[in-house]
Amino acid sequence: MEEINNHNNIFIYKSPVGTFHIAYNPNSGKWTLGLKDEIYGEYLSTVAAADDVYCQATGFYEWDSLDISNLLDAPTDIHCWEIRRKK
Repeated sequence: MEEINNHNNIFIYKSPVGTFHIAYNPNSGKWTLGLKDEIYGEYLSTVAAADDVYCQATGFYEWDSLDISNLLDAPTDIHCWEIRRKK
């Protein structure tokens, strides 16, 4: 559980439409969900951000409208995301 709350971690999911990232924003005190240079939401937890990706409720049309039923690597929760340390 500590890993998913560690502000020094960035969470990565390489989707067919681009690489999503979840990172802590110290200015807002929230976790941001983004893809490339776009931010699609701010969340109180990494779990909530990852859940919006899984539920296809990100606000990013290409992902939200994609049929993911056949995607073998679609992340069901934050524990399925790759973890990287901030540099």
